[in-house]
Amino acid sequence: MNHRKPSDGTSSVKLVSILCLLLAVCGAAEAQTPATAANLIVPHGGPPSLDPTASAAGWSGAAQATLPWDASNQRAASESTTAYIQTDGKFIYVRFDVTQREALLAQQHTNNVGDGTDDEVWVDLWPTGNNGFYYQFAATSNGTHYQYSSENSIYQPNWDSFGAVHAGGYTVTMKIPIEVMRGVGSGSWKAQLARVIRSTGEIQVWAYDKTETNQGVDNVRFAGGLRGVVAAAARPKPRVGLYTLGELGSPYSGLSTSRMGADISIPITSTASFYSTLHPDFSNVEVDQQTIAPTAFQRFFTEVRPFFTQGSGYYNNFDCNACPGISELYTPGIPTPRAGYAFEGKQGPFSLAAFDAIGIGRSDAAQVFGVHTSNNALRLNVQRVAADCNLSATNGCQNGQPTVHDDNVLSQIEYYDGKHVDAYLDYGNDSGSNVLVGNRAQRYEAATYLFTNTLGAAFAARKIGQYYNPADGLVQHPDIAGYATFLAKIWLFKEHSALNSVGISGFLDRYHDHTGALDQTDNNILIDVLTRSRVDAQISLGSSYLLQNFGCSGATCIFTPISQNGVGVTWHSGTVNSPGNFPNHGSSSTPTTITYNTGRFGPGKLDSWTRSSTMRVGNRGSLLLEFDDTRQYLDNGGVNVQWLERLGYNYATGPNSSLSIGVRRIIGTPPLVFTAAPVNCTTVYVAPPPGAITAPCTGAWNLSFAYHRQSLHDELYFAYGDASQLSTTPSFILKLIHYFGAAKGT
Repeated sequence: MNHRKPSDGTSSVKLVSILCLLLAVCGAAEAQTPATAANLIVPHGGPPSLDPTASAAGWSGAAQATLPWDASNQRAASESTTAYIQTDGKFIYVRFDVTQREALLAQQHTNNVGDGTDDEVWVDLWPTGNNGFYYQFAATSNGTHYQYSSENSIYQPNWDSFGAVHAGGYTVTMKIPIEVMRGVGSGSWKAQLARVIRSTGEIQVWAYDKTETNQGVDNVRFAGGLRGVVAAAARPKPRVGLYTLGELGSPYSGLSTSRMGADISIPITSTASFYSTLHPDFSNVEVDQQTIAPTAFQRFFTEVRPFFTQGSGYYNNFDCNACPGISELYTPGIPTPRAGYAFEGKQGPFSLAAFDAIGIGRSDAAQVFGVHTSNNALRLNVQRVAADCNLSATNGCQNGQPTVHDDNVLSQIEYYDGKHVDAYLDYGNDSGSNVLVGNRAQRYEAATYLFTNTLGAAFAARKIGQYYNPADGLVQHPDIAGYATFLAKIWLFKEHSALNSVGISGFLDRYHDHTGALDQTDNNILIDVLTRSRVDAQISLGSSYLLQNFGCSGATCIFTPISQNGVGVTWHSGTVNSPGNFPNHGSSSTPTTITYNTGRFGPGKLDSWTRSSTMRVGNRGSLLLEFDDTRQYLDNGGVNVQWLERLGYNYATGPNSSLSIGVRRIIGTPPLVFTAAPVNCTTVYVAPPPGAITAPCTGAWNLSFAYHRQSLHDELYFAYGDASQLSTTPSFILKLIHYFGAAKGT
């Protein structure tokens, strides 16, 4: 057996040099200008009235624009929308006057909760044009608002929005502080103004190219020009988030504690920052990620920790078409560090980020470099992730190992025109203590995706080595070599038809392991019908097979079926259509879904039902009911039955506060993927290591509630239990955060 020393990075340096040269040659391409050549000169003046019931005459001095194009259907907008914008050097003021004959959806009442479920208007801003950070500020007809930034995935500055409904439509006004955005000194911005009608799926835009798809609505390549926005004070503020936490548990739980810590961000330039975390608390009591939907692979969870969310837009910035589930940097798998230090920044077409998370006996670090051409069509990203761990065998680093060193480098060059073509090349290399054979620890991939608004076709050829499995990553199935292809076609119907769309998609892949044996196949056809009244029906047919290679050899390796075919119906679905996300139609605040799937699942036949419904309770409340079950009839005559029962209630106590209560029960025995039984309820669909002591699940209850309130400089969390855990954590948590300087996420 060959052992390979850690890579010195020479091959990666050569590859980066070649790709950079290619970028330099391609950089001569002209920057794209939308066909409309949309531009606005923003006048300076005193603050206009933010009262949405007031006449638009108070905005007579503002720049004015209309939203004439429906990007979803690539035709003229069906209804009029007029936007106004002006500035006083400290704030950007925006007003939307909307005409709408469809029934208005405005069911959310707490900011940052339920985005994408109501009728909305928004403004996209790029303060440094094609380079730098992206910001979006959105609001519904009742003034509930949302915001996003490529700077930080938990970007939540304080800003104001107001909404009012009137006969024939609604009006929204916004007051956006310029200081919560970075790189604002030039006065030459890019911008987009947009509106979505949830009941029809229409997306109206101000600046557009008629060949652009609805996937390009928030793409800087199709944005218009915005001139005259010059900040009164362009220097960004530092931010210190100081928290105090008290936890009170039962005398036998050992959960009573108190602690303090801080998250710090210090600007170096207008588009670069140093940030750090000291004695962090990474509690996450509001996210319930337990489910009994059967799958053969480990699940991906969402990162919520402040140290990892800042700068998250730099990492894993790699395209993956017809993807088998792979991430070289999976930060939820990194344990809570004692301290962390990081840098992120942009300068012109270049971007750079790095972090080091220091824990007890381990260090997890990553660095990433990116560059793009002037028209953003061609880009290069190079990422390195390293993990070093030295712990006792009783508290192992990974899979019980006392010592782990891992070093992974991935490079991708991608071409994306935002209209019809997306193509990329990947090369990755993994090295370290887990790599037993050096020439089986690489990732090679070439893929392309050709698309229009209603048609998408993808093809990918890839090879992921047997030992390409980064310690800080999540590779659902290493040791595969082969191809995958995807095709989706959507037919859109006219505005007054009973049908919104009909679509069909097909997926096919074939992968072999390093011995040449077939080790994964997937075949699937899906038909989707969406009515104008937002009823969505789906039928899926297909088969999947996975080689049982967890420690097996020779005849003991079984090609295991995990096929599930079924039907599903959703009432109050979303309405957006995109072949790249087929058949996902977006969000709804009150969906009711029933699905039934049946087929082979490991050593037996599996029938599974999901039944869930979210209902409005009053103007500000919502109630979730869910009853799911799986029944596996084993070939040996046994039966595994498992139930998930869930009841949840959320109440919007105010625009910046909410209360959530939930109770969940999981009972019974989960279905088996392979012939071995699951280790416990938390690993119900992943085969255990050979020789593991196994036992069926007997049941688990979880009761939790959480109250959250955000004010100008403070946040308050009060919670009992932890909804992300299988069983109730018997403790109360009170957490206070005070932000000095800049606002949360800025």
